[in-house]
Amino acid sequence: MAAGLETMTGARAFAITGLGLAIFGAVGTAVVRIVAPAPFIGGFGFGPAAMAGYVIAGLTWASIGALLVVRRRENAVGWLMVVVGVGYALSQFSVSLAFAFAAEGTVQGDRLAQIAGWVTIMLQLVTILQFAIAFLFPTGRPQSPGWARFMGLFWAFTILFVVTSLTQPGSLQLIPALQNPFGFGPDLRGDRPIAPLLAVITLVVFASLGLSMVSRYRSAGRVERQQLKWFVLASGLSAIALGIVSWEGIIMNRPDNTIGLTVYVFAGAVAPVAIGIAILRYHLFDIDRIVSRTLAYAVITGVLAVVFLGITLLLALLATFAQDLVPFASGRTLAVALASLVAFALFQPVRHRVQDVVDRRFDRARYDGQRLADAFAGRIRDEVDIAAVTTDLDATVRAAVRPTTLGLWMRGPR
Repeated sequence: MAAGLETMTGARAFAITGLGLAIFGAVGTAVVRIVAPAPFIGGFGFGPAAMAGYVIAGLTWASIGALLVVRRRENAVGWLMVVVGVGYALSQFSVSLAFAFAAEGTVQGDRLAQIAGWVTIMLQLVTILQFAIAFLFPTGRPQSPGWARFMGLFWAFTILFVVTSLTQPGSLQLIPALQNPFGFGPDLRGDRPIAPLLAVITLVVFASLGLSMVSRYRSAGRVERQQLKWFVLASGLSAIALGIVSWEGIIMNRPDNTIGLTVYVFAGAVAPVAIGIAILRYHLFDIDRIVSRTLAYAVITGVLAVVFLGITLLLALLATFAQDLVPFASGRTLAVALASLVAFALFQPVRHRVQDVVDRRFDRARYDGQRLADAFAGRIRDEVDIAAVTTDLDATVRAAVRPTTLGLWMRGPR
């Protein structure tokens, strides 16, 4: 009992400390930006919106992680989430200091800016622990001895990546306007944003992460599969946003475009929410409906957009051939109006059809339940025998929701 109390006390102390550091980072960032509103000097799309997203992500990761540490202290996921949140929040405090020092324009200010920038990179690298969470979710342990050995390789790669990034001479990772004050040795990157070997290893880690998720899902039970769906949905949003950042910064050579990074950090704030729901099992089985609705409305939007654009272009083309009858501007207006009416008229039929198809595949429980309810309503529409209605209702409820116990109360005649 005493050991258990000590463990609980340690978990609460860790959770409170981590959350406090995240709050300190958020408040400190706001204070520095208000007192010394220096211009942003970072690359890779860093700007005010991205900074706000990082702070929100840090607070979200740290707060939900702290809750999990207290409620599920045996699960390593919550502990790692707190560390990730602290890294996100404090990194914005340190980078704000770097901007403020650099704005002074002095030798001392430049030196302090480099040190603060180096600390920022170190704190940002802490967030690599998100990948460790992916290998441990949802139980907090590797799924097999083989994956436990792979985790050892993952930690070795993480250490290599962090050490290389912090000691790489030349410009700092993510803040190329500042030089690494502690860099030494050869520059392995050349003119690239990341060393080729580390890039290859990173791709291997991503591929292994996907394989781990598939392997765990195939061997998981019903509850764990629902938990994994929450995590995969949130990770998918982050992966799409990360793809936008990579496309802008590396492929399109537009590292200063702020849209991609802003989308990425705000999408990243969704992941801890999904993790918290999954591990605490709060509305756990709502994920099927969320996935179903998301896919359905994405398909509906695409179909109606194609219909709208097709009708608009067709009518606008016809208007150009009939300019003597209808002025060009009026023809375009009529085309847009008619296309809007057609899209509006098609919305409900398309929605019902698409939702039925998507539910049949991704929300089967709701689909089967709706079919049972409709069949029951059809059977009792003309039924007058109360015993038959009672028996049918009992069978329908048991088939639809599978209750452990079932009681039916009917009020007698007055």
